[in-house]
Amino acid sequence: MIIDEGDFRLSDDRAEIVKILNNGNAKGFPVLRSEASKTGEFNPRAYTVFGPKIVATRGFFEDKALESRCLTEAMGQTGLRDDVPINLPPEHKEEALRLRNKLLLFRFHKLHRAGIREDLVDRTIEPRLNQIFVPLLSIIDDPSAIDDLRELARKYNREMIADRGMETEAQILEIIRDMLHSPFETRLSIKDITSWFIDRHGTEYKRTITTKWIGTIIRKKLGLCAVKTREGYFIPDSERPKLDRLFERYGINPKKYDEPGPEYSDVTAQPAV
Repeated sequence: MIIDEGDFRLSDDRAEIVKILNNGNAKGFPVLRSEASKTGEFNPRAYTVFGPKIVATRGFFEDKALESRCLTEAMGQTGLRDDVPINLPPEHKEEALRLRNKLLLFRFHKLHRAGIREDLVDRTIEPRLNQIFVPLLSIIDDPSAIDDLRELARKYNREMIADRGMETEAQILEIIRDMLHSPFETRLSIKDITSWFIDRHGTEYKRTITTKWIGTIIRKKLGLCAVKTREGYFIPDSERPKLDRLFERYGINPKKYDEPGPEYSDVTAQPAV
Protein backbone atom coordinates (compact mmCIF):
# COMPACT_ATOMS: atom_id res chain seq x y z
CA MET A 1 0.00 0.00 0.00
CA ILE A 2 1.31 3.44 -0.97
CA ILE A 3 0.17 6.59 0.84
CA ASP A 4 1.35 9.80 -0.82
CA GLU A 5 1.07 13.16 0.95
CA GLY A 6 0.76 11.30 4.25
CA ASP A 7 1.03 14.42 6.42
CA PHE A 8 -2.08 13.97 8.54
CA ARG A 9 -3.61 16.85 10.46
CA LEU A 10 -3.26 14.76 13.61
CA SER A 11 -0.47 12.18 13.82
CA ASP A 12 -0.14 11.68 17.56
CA ASP A 13 -0.99 8.48 19.44
CA ARG A 14 -4.73 9.36 19.51
CA ALA A 15 -5.24 9.71 15.74
CA GLU A 16 -7.29 6.95 14.09
CA ILE A 17 -4.97 6.58 11.09
CA VAL A 18 -2.02 6.16 13.45
CA LYS A 19 -3.82 3.32 15.25
CA ILE A 20 -4.39 1.59 11.92
CA LEU A 21 -0.77 1.95 10.80
CA ASN A 22 0.53 0.79 14.17
CA ASN A 23 -1.65 -2.33 14.11
CA GLY A 24 -0.57 -3.08 10.55
CA ASN A 25 3.00 -3.64 11.61
CA ALA A 26 2.47 -7.32 12.54
CA LYS A 27 0.04 -10.15 11.90
CA GLY A 28 -2.84 -10.89 14.23
CA PHE A 29 -3.70 -7.30 15.21
CA PRO A 30 -6.85 -6.32 13.29
CA VAL A 31 -8.62 -2.99 13.56
CA LEU A 32 -12.16 -3.20 14.96
CA ARG A 33 -14.98 -1.06 13.56
CA SER A 34 -18.71 -1.01 14.26
CA GLU A 35 -20.91 -1.50 11.20
CA ALA A 36 -24.66 -1.06 10.97
CA SER A 37 -26.62 -4.17 10.02
CA LYS A 38 -29.89 -4.31 8.06
CA THR A 39 -31.78 -4.36 11.37
CA GLY A 40 -30.11 -1.17 12.53
CA GLU A 41 -27.83 -2.86 15.02
CA PHE A 42 -24.14 -2.05 15.24
CA ASN A 43 -21.89 -5.11 15.08
CA PRO A 44 -18.11 -5.16 15.45
CA ARG A 45 -16.09 -6.19 12.41
CA ALA A 46 -12.35 -6.92 12.32
CA TYR A 47 -10.33 -5.54 9.42
CA THR A 48 -6.93 -7.01 8.58
CA VAL A 49 -4.48 -4.14 8.12
CA PHE A 50 -1.21 -6.08 8.10
CA GLY A 51 1.07 -5.59 5.11
CA PRO A 52 3.97 -3.53 3.74
CA LYS A 53 3.33 0.18 3.30
CA ILE A 54 5.19 3.10 1.78
CA VAL A 55 4.22 6.47 3.26
CA ALA A 56 5.54 9.71 1.74
CA THR A 57 5.43 12.70 4.09
CA ARG A 58 7.07 16.08 4.46
CA GLY A 59 7.90 15.57 8.13
CA PHE A 60 7.99 13.03 10.92
CA PHE A 61 4.99 11.56 12.72
CA GLU A 62 4.18 12.94 16.16
CA ASP A 63 3.60 9.43 17.52
CA LYS A 64 6.99 7.96 18.39
CA ALA A 65 5.57 4.43 18.37
CA LEU A 66 4.62 4.79 14.70
CA GLU A 67 7.92 6.42 13.83
CA SER A 68 9.79 3.50 15.42
CA ARG A 69 7.92 1.10 13.11
CA CYS A 70 9.18 2.88 9.98
CA LEU A 71 12.39 2.70 8.02
CA THR A 72 12.80 6.37 7.12
CA GLU A 73 14.63 7.60 4.05
CA ALA A 74 15.13 11.38 4.00
CA MET A 75 14.87 12.55 0.40
CA GLY A 76 16.52 15.59 -1.08
CA GLN A 77 19.84 15.03 0.68
CA THR A 78 21.70 14.72 -2.64
CA GLY A 79 21.30 16.11 -6.13
CA LEU A 80 19.19 14.42 -8.79
CA ARG A 81 21.12 11.84 -10.79
CA ASP A 82 21.62 12.54 -14.49
CA ASP A 83 19.90 9.31 -15.49
CA VAL A 84 16.68 10.25 -13.66
CA PRO A 85 14.25 12.07 -15.99
CA ILE A 86 12.48 15.20 -14.83
CA ASN A 87 9.21 13.98 -16.37
CA LEU A 88 8.32 10.30 -16.58
CA PRO A 89 8.70 8.98 -20.16
CA PRO A 90 5.97 6.90 -21.91
CA GLU A 91 7.93 3.66 -21.35
CA HIS A 92 7.76 4.17 -17.59
CA LYS A 93 4.55 2.15 -17.27
CA GLU A 94 6.05 -0.77 -19.20
CA GLU A 95 9.18 -0.74 -17.04
CA ALA A 96 7.05 -0.59 -13.87
CA LEU A 97 5.03 -3.59 -15.09
CA ARG A 98 8.21 -5.62 -15.70
CA LEU A 99 9.48 -4.71 -12.26
CA ARG A 100 6.22 -5.73 -10.58
CA ASN A 101 6.32 -9.06 -12.42
CA LYS A 102 9.87 -9.67 -11.24
CA LEU A 103 8.91 -8.85 -7.68
CA LEU A 104 5.94 -11.21 -7.86
CA LEU A 105 8.20 -13.99 -9.19
CA PHE A 106 10.62 -13.28 -6.34
CA ARG A 107 7.78 -13.76 -3.86
CA PHE A 108 6.87 -17.12 -5.40
CA HIS A 109 10.50 -18.26 -5.26
CA LYS A 110 10.87 -17.26 -1.63
CA LEU A 111 7.42 -18.39 -0.45
CA HIS A 112 8.65 -21.79 0.75
CA ARG A 113 11.36 -20.06 2.75
CA ALA A 114 9.01 -17.72 4.55
CA GLY A 115 9.95 -17.64 8.21
CA ILE A 116 11.97 -15.73 10.77
CA ARG A 117 15.59 -16.70 11.41
CA GLU A 118 16.10 -16.17 15.13
CA ASP A 119 19.88 -16.40 14.72
CA LEU A 120 19.77 -13.02 12.96
CA VAL A 121 18.39 -11.23 16.02
CA ASP A 122 20.83 -8.59 17.30
CA ARG A 123 20.44 -8.29 21.07
CA THR A 124 22.46 -5.05 21.14
CA ILE A 125 19.72 -3.04 19.42
CA GLU A 126 16.12 -2.19 20.27
CA PRO A 127 13.55 -5.03 20.10
CA ARG A 128 11.40 -2.93 17.75
CA LEU A 129 14.27 -2.65 15.26
CA ASN A 130 14.82 -6.39 15.41
CA GLN A 131 11.15 -6.87 14.67
CA ILE A 132 11.49 -4.75 11.53
CA PHE A 133 14.87 -5.85 10.21
CA VAL A 134 14.97 -9.59 10.94
CA PRO A 135 12.17 -10.46 8.46
CA LEU A 136 14.11 -8.61 5.75
CA LEU A 137 17.37 -10.28 6.70
CA SER A 138 15.70 -13.70 6.68
CA ILE A 139 15.10 -13.61 2.90
CA ILE A 140 18.52 -12.28 1.88
CA ASP A 141 21.27 -14.62 0.66
CA ASP A 142 24.01 -12.09 -0.11
CA PRO A 143 26.35 -11.82 2.94
CA SER A 144 27.43 -8.28 2.01
CA ALA A 145 23.80 -7.14 1.76
CA ILE A 146 23.11 -8.69 5.17
CA ASP A 147 26.07 -6.82 6.66
CA ASP A 148 24.91 -3.52 5.14
CA LEU A 149 21.38 -4.00 6.46
CA ARG A 150 22.60 -4.90 9.94
CA GLU A 151 24.80 -1.82 9.99
CA LEU A 152 21.76 0.26 9.00
CA ALA A 153 19.86 -1.25 11.95
CA ARG A 154 22.68 -0.30 14.31
CA LYS A 155 22.66 3.23 12.86
CA TYR A 156 18.92 3.50 13.53
CA ASN A 157 19.52 2.26 17.07
CA ARG A 158 22.15 4.94 17.72
CA GLU A 159 19.80 7.64 16.40
CA MET A 160 16.95 6.46 18.62
CA ILE A 161 19.17 6.56 21.69
CA ALA A 162 20.47 10.01 20.74
CA ASP A 163 16.91 11.32 20.33
CA ARG A 164 15.94 10.02 23.77
CA GLY A 165 19.04 11.62 25.23
CA MET A 166 17.63 15.08 24.45
CA GLU A 167 14.35 14.52 26.29
CA THR A 168 13.39 15.74 29.77
CA GLU A 169 13.45 12.15 31.02
CA ALA A 170 17.12 11.87 30.06
CA GLN A 171 17.95 15.08 31.94
CA ILE A 172 16.28 13.68 35.06
CA LEU A 173 18.13 10.38 34.70
CA GLU A 174 21.46 12.19 34.42
CA ILE A 175 20.69 13.96 37.69
CA ILE A 176 19.71 10.69 39.37
CA ARG A 177 22.95 9.12 38.15
CA ASP A 178 25.02 11.95 39.59
CA MET A 179 23.11 11.85 42.87
CA LEU A 180 23.82 8.13 43.19
CA HIS A 181 27.54 8.88 43.13
CA SER A 182 27.42 12.07 45.17
CA PRO A 183 29.16 11.91 48.56
CA PHE A 184 26.47 14.22 49.93
CA GLU A 185 23.31 12.37 48.79
CA THR A 186 22.27 9.20 50.57
CA ARG A 187 18.69 8.92 49.26
CA LEU A 188 17.00 9.82 45.97
CA SER A 189 14.54 12.44 47.16
CA ILE A 190 12.09 13.80 44.58
CA LYS A 191 12.51 17.19 46.21
CA ASP A 192 16.30 17.09 45.80
CA ILE A 193 15.99 15.83 42.21
CA THR A 194 13.76 18.83 41.48
CA SER A 195 16.26 21.19 43.07
CA TRP A 196 19.10 19.78 40.98
CA PHE A 197 16.94 19.99 37.86
CA ILE A 198 16.16 23.66 38.46
CA ASP A 199 19.85 24.45 38.94
CA ARG A 200 20.87 22.71 35.73
CA HIS A 201 17.94 23.21 33.35
CA GLY A 202 15.66 25.81 34.91
CA THR A 203 16.39 28.41 32.23
CA GLU A 204 15.55 25.95 29.44
CA TYR A 205 11.86 25.69 30.35
CA LYS A 206 9.15 28.33 30.18
CA ARG A 207 6.91 26.45 32.61
CA THR A 208 7.33 26.42 36.35
CA ILE A 209 9.33 23.40 37.46
CA THR A 210 7.68 21.85 40.49
CA THR A 211 8.23 18.74 42.56
CA LYS A 212 4.86 17.43 41.40
CA TRP A 213 5.82 17.78 37.72
CA ILE A 214 9.18 16.05 38.19
CA GLY A 215 7.53 13.33 40.27
CA THR A 216 4.93 12.72 37.56
CA ILE A 217 7.63 12.26 34.92
CA ILE A 218 9.52 9.88 37.20
CA ARG A 219 6.42 7.77 37.89
CA LYS A 220 4.49 7.96 34.61
CA LYS A 221 7.17 8.23 31.92
CA LEU A 222 10.15 6.53 33.53
CA GLY A 223 8.03 3.96 35.36
CA LEU A 224 9.90 4.35 38.63
CA CYS A 225 8.22 3.79 41.98
CA ALA A 226 8.26 6.58 44.57
CA VAL A 227 7.51 5.80 48.22
CA LYS A 228 6.14 8.34 50.67
CA THR A 229 7.81 8.94 54.04
CA ARG A 230 7.58 11.67 56.67
CA GLU A 231 10.34 13.54 54.88
CA GLY A 232 8.67 13.33 51.45
CA TYR A 233 8.81 11.07 48.39
CA PHE A 234 11.87 8.96 47.62
CA ILE A 235 12.97 6.49 44.94
CA PRO A 236 13.75 3.29 46.90
CA ASP A 237 16.88 1.19 46.42
CA SER A 238 14.73 -1.59 44.96
CA GLU A 239 14.40 0.51 41.79
CA ARG A 240 18.13 0.27 40.99
CA PRO A 241 17.69 -2.52 38.41
CA LYS A 242 15.12 -0.35 36.60
CA LEU A 243 17.49 2.59 36.68
CA ASP A 244 20.28 0.54 35.12
CA ARG A 245 17.98 -0.41 32.23
CA LEU A 246 16.84 3.21 31.84
CA PHE A 247 20.44 4.45 31.73
CA GLU A 248 21.10 2.06 28.87
CA ARG A 249 17.87 2.92 27.06
CA TYR A 250 18.54 6.67 27.15
CA GLY A 251 22.24 6.36 26.32
CA ILE A 252 23.45 7.56 29.72
CA ASN A 253 26.76 6.11 30.80
CA PRO A 254 26.56 5.26 34.51
CA LYS A 255 29.59 6.52 36.37
CA LYS A 256 31.84 4.03 38.09
CA TYR A 257 31.73 4.09 41.85
CA ASP A 258 35.37 5.09 42.06
CA GLU A 259 34.89 8.08 39.76
CA PRO A 260 34.53 11.52 41.35
CA GLY A 261 31.09 13.10 41.20
CA PRO A 262 30.33 16.66 40.06
CA GLU A 263 31.62 19.71 41.86
CA TYR A 264 29.50 20.89 44.78
CA SER A 265 29.28 24.32 46.31
CA ASP A 266 28.48 23.35 49.89
CA VAL A 267 27.18 20.58 52.14
CA THR A 268 23.59 21.18 51.03
CA ALA A 269 24.37 18.93 48.06
CA GLN A 270 23.42 21.52 45.48
CA PRO A 271 25.50 21.45 42.26
CA ALA A 272 27.96 24.29 41.97
CA VAL A 273 26.96 26.96 39.46
